[in-house]
Order: sequence, then structure tokens, then C-alpha cells
Amino acid sequence: MDKNLNILSLQYYSYPDAIGGAWKVTFELNSRLAKKGHSIHLITCKPSEDLPDEESIEGVAYHRIASASAKNAWSLACRLWGKITTVCKGKSVDIVHIHNPLTGFLALLHPALWKIPVVYHFHSAWFDEEKINRRGDKYSGYFKKVRGIVLLLAIRSMEWFCFFRANQILLLSTYSLRRFRRYFPFYGTQTKIISGGVDVEEFRPATNMRERETLRDKFSLPQGILILLTVRRLHYRMGLENLIQALAIVGEKEPDIKFLSLIAGGGPLQETLSQQIADLNLQNKVRLTGVISQDDLPKYYRCADLFILPTTMIEGFGLSTAEALASGLPVLGTPVGATQNILGSINPRMLFEGIEPNALAEGILDYLKNPKNFSDLSTLCRERATSLYSWDSAVDQTEELFCKMTRSAKS
Repeated sequence: MDKNLNILSLQYYSYPDAIGGAWKVTFELNSRLAKKGHSIHLITCKPSEDLPDEESIEGVAYHRIASASAKNAWSLACRLWGKITTVCKGKSVDIVHIHNPLTGFLALLHPALWKIPVVYHFHSAWFDEEKINRRGDKYSGYFKKVRGIVLLLAIRSMEWFCFFRANQILLLSTYSLRRFRRYFPFYGTQTKIISGGVDVEEFRPATNMRERETLRDKFSLPQGILILLTVRRLHYRMGLENLIQALAIVGEKEPDIKFLSLIAGGGPLQETLSQQIADLNLQNKVRLTGVISQDDLPKYYRCADLFILPTTMIEGFGLSTAEALASGLPVLGTPVGATQNILGSINPRMLFEGIEPNALAEGILDYLKNPKNFSDLSTLCRERATSLYSWDSAVDQTEELFCKMTRSAKS
């Protein structure tokens, strides 16, 4: 490493302010680069107004924009430019690291960043995410449809601007690379795959049955029955409605098998999922836990017997999958995105046949009837996580890339 770098990181929300896979990736990379001596300035938006404007977390300088200012592009741009000006006054920025296309697009218009190398971290396409989220909205009328089309075109334009401006695109998996190439088919763009990671010290198996029992008592979870865990943001592409329907099918086919399914997370589907659970009379078999704190999350993994990932589309990596594997927890996942490679390379039995409720039900029934066949995979799951999904490796590769880019920019 030639010198300690001054890195400007841009994200709309970020952990620990908000919980989500992309936000956690941003946090892990930033905090670990800070521990290696680099200066990290993160500009992000507040999900709630009780957070301070400026704060240092794990060596990373957080510069937060008020949530009211983040609700329209003009006020967001004004506040964002002000933060950039402040950061650039103290010391020149060596690398701009973009994790979000909206903040990235607005930031790159600032003259202070025009000649600085840019890395864009492609977590997923905002364009695709917006199309999926709109499926849950009750849009009607000509003008609303036109407004939706215009918004999607604007989103695509902002993303493509960031891609053209970036000197390097980072991706989490080969699946993300393929998806990026279809979305942005300009092959001159430099790309590099750096897998996401997991803290294998924090996410680990229970040391013995006593620890599991103690943790179940702590979280008021029943002893002596199988616990199925899902950790997801409650959004449409996550397949949670399919999962609940599948659990109803399981209950009908095998009413004597006792289990409890925990769905952890928050999001716009909270009420919809609660109503679905009530309509299907699954209150004794399915529990929405809400968002679990980072301190408690690894402990929930240790309580569980199986992790379920029911995603219906766009799974660029699946941070929760890596966390489950590191915890020695067998995973059943849909054959979507990177999940197909991650789980299929361990054991094809860990993949559902499809994304539909019936396919999920068949896989869950296979597990409930033969849990020993899956628990035997625990050691292999743990070994795979520790060997392939190391944050140390991801950070070392990122640091090497950043240093190479700054040397090239100055030569």
C-alpha cells in the first residue's frame, strides 16, 4: 500500500442506521478499510431524524442528510453538495466509492469530483427494483402511468450516467455481472467481482445444545420443535408471501409435524404478511419478529434448525445466506440469481425446485420429514462460508484496487 487513502463513500441509507444487505456490505467495507488506516467519509441519508448530522462509527465519518431534505432531488442535491464541499476542504479525495445511483449521480455533478477516480458498487439495478416495487402499488389512470414511465426512464439515465463515469464496476457475484451486462451492454467498462463476506467469529454455530436452549428461552422460542428462520426485508421480490402460502400447504399435508417459522425483518409488506398469516390460521406456526438487532441476529441463527431463502427474483449475493452458512445452518433457497450457485455447489438438495408455493412446500416437507439428512451438512456449510466469504479477502482486494486506481490517476 502506497499511502492511506481519503475515500468518499456514497450510499442512500447505511448500516447501522438501517438494516439491509447492501447497507451492511457498505458498512463492512468502510469500517474495515478504516481499520487499515484509510480515511473514510460516508455521506448518507437519515431514515429517522433522531440521528446526529455528524458521527464517527468504527472509524468512519458519517455525514448524514436530514430525511426531509432527501425526499426530493433538488433538496437532496443541495445538501449533498454541501457535504461534499465540506469533505473536500479538509483533504483532497482520492477515490469516490458509489453504492447508490441517486446519491452517486447527484454527487458526480459536483465540480470537485470531476477528475477523481470513481468506483461503482453494483448491488442491483435500481431500475429493476423500482419496477418490482411498483407491482405492489395501486396505480391507475393515464397520468399516473405516464409518470411511472418517466420515472423509470430517469432512473435508467441516472444509473447509466454513473456507469459511464465509473472507472471500475464492482460486483458481488457472476450472476450480478451477467445481469449488469444485460442492463448496461457497453463492454468497455472495467468490471471486477469481489464477493460479499461474513464475520465468521460473530456468526458461528452454537457450541452445544445448552447454548441453543438458553437462547431459545431468552427469545421466548419453544424447545423441542424445529425452528425455520428467514431474514429478509419485507419487500415484494423476497418471496415471503409464497413462503407463507407454502407453510400453509405443509400444515395441511402434515398437521402432526410441529415447527415454528420465524420471518425477521421490516418493510412495506408488514401488514400484508400479518393479514395473510391470520387468514391462513398460521399464528401458531409463523411469527413475524420485526427487525432483529445486530447483537441478537447471530443468536437467532444459533437457535434455528434451518434457514429459508424464498426469493423470487434478483438475488445478487444474499448476505443472509452467508450468515446462515457461517452459523452452520443448512439453507433451503430458491434457484434464483447467485443462490443457485452458492447452494448448488454445496449440495443440490439445498435448492427448491422452483419459486412457487408448492415447490417451497415440497422442499420444506422433505426437510421436516428428514432433518438429519440436512443437519449432516452443518459442518460443510460452515467450512464453505469460512473459506469463500471472508471480509478480510474482500477488503484486501478492494484496497488493492483503490491503490492501483489512485496510482494510475497520478501517473
